[in-house]
Amino acid sequence: MGVMTQDTMTRLATRISMPLVGFCLLGLLTDDAVSSSVLIILSTWTGLTMGTLLSPGLRRSRDTIDLVGSLILTCSTGFFASPFVPVLLLVVALSGFRYGARRALRQAFVTTVVIAMAFMMTASDSISVSHFSASILALSLALHGLALLGGRLAGRWHDLEEQHDQILWALEEGIVVTDRSGYVIEANPAAKSFLRFPTVKSWEGVALNVLLRRNSDREFMEALTQPGNTQRDVQWSGRDGIERSFRIRTTLLESGLLLSVFTDRTAERRAFEAEARLTHLQELDELSLGLAHEIRNPLASLRGAAEELSAGRLSEVQTERMTRIITRESDRLDRTVNNFLDYSARRKTQKSQKVEASKGVSEVIETIRERTDCSDMSICSEIQSGLFIQSDRDAWNSIVSNLAINAIEACSGVGVLKISLSQEENMILLRVSDDGPGMSEAVKKKVFHPFFTTKPREGGLGLAIVRKIVEESGGWIDLETGIDSGTEFTIGIPGIFEEEIFEMKAGQS
Repeated sequence: MGVMTQDTMTRLATRISMPLVGFCLLGLLTDDAVSSSVLIILSTWTGLTMGTLLSPGLRRSRDTIDLVGSLILTCSTGFFASPFVPVLLLVVALSGFRYGARRALRQAFVTTVVIAMAFMMTASDSISVSHFSASILALSLALHGLALLGGRLAGRWHDLEEQHDQILWALEEGIVVTDRSGYVIEANPAAKSFLRFPTVKSWEGVALNVLLRRNSDREFMEALTQPGNTQRDVQWSGRDGIERSFRIRTTLLESGLLLSVFTDRTAERRAFEAEARLTHLQELDELSLGLAHEIRNPLASLRGAAEELSAGRLSEVQTERMTRIITRESDRLDRTVNNFLDYSARRKTQKSQKVEASKGVSEVIETIRERTDCSDMSICSEIQSGLFIQSDRDAWNSIVSNLAINAIEACSGVGVLKISLSQEENMILLRVSDDGPGMSEAVKKKVFHPFFTTKPREGGLGLAIVRKIVEESGGWIDLETGIDSGTEFTIGIPGIFEEEIFEMKAGQS
């Protein structure tokens, strides 16, 4: 167990506690009962106990000084009838608590003998033997009983300390306790194992800034010395050069101590990174397969047409048809590659700017109303005006049009399409819903995957591009669907509100 660093006043009050009790009892006596000798004894006793603070050689003699002082005070003020007998009993009890029953019993025995001998040397002949025997027996029983009780409490306290240490040793989390001055009071083996300081065997009494003195230790040091209500993740490189990840929480206790609990999350972080890499590789695999599938079909058509043309046996009409096939499939390949580049690189022709989201949605609705494949669609819109986002104008229009066209195609041009734009707190919400056939759970899980489509047409990148644009804008996308229950996409993107718009205009001016 570490020893708490105490300020001078606290240590002084602890050292002179027994003489102070004597002075308190002195106040209960009448003026006639207070003699100069009692004051001299108490003052001398107080001076000697204060000297134990200054002289290292006297510190171990503190309990002996207290015992001798209380014994002299008791013998000089009436022995068994002395008002200072409680001080003597308290000294023996505290000795048992501090050092165990054996030492306290020896003190009780010596105290009983000394008081008995001093009483017999000073007592008058008129004192009866029975009265003396009863008094010395009562005092002896009280002293020895308190010695045993103090020793029992010491043993119980020692057991509690051992349990406390065993718990700290068994914890997998690192525990560091520091005082107000930044000195380590206690650190469990897990903490020492995590931080791996080969040159420091014991941390107790060592300043924390001595253990963490490198510039690279600064963030870890701050996490251990700045209490907070939340956990803090810290990347830290040890003396062995290996970078580790820790999650730290530091709490300020009522006593003024700082309790820091931290766990090594290096393995968890590495597992998370490995899982992310695996997911990325799987996405690349699916992307590659999808891209290969999208390219293979037009390539087959191009090869067949080229072989027919090269043979030179085609009529003029057939040659013209082969030429159209080559042109169409080449355009298809070009669109596939451009869509792939848009998805993978998100090439931006314009810088991100303030975009009026309301206007963009209205423009898309106006455009899709002119489509021949939605002449039988009922398009309902509810658009809150004056909503702005930080984005690219074409990217925002691409989001709205992709979702709207997907809904139209899902309904086969017949049904109800609902588009709404609103503000909730600091987010701009776009909802696009239809009353079409909906999606199964299996389709829902893959709907944002690149080149995945349930429609008999090229593409499959529309929703993947939508999700990528939204996430890069700091937003989120949600999908609610089910068999025969329609589909609803909800997109949330951080909005720009009046205060922010004013600041942007002021900055531009």
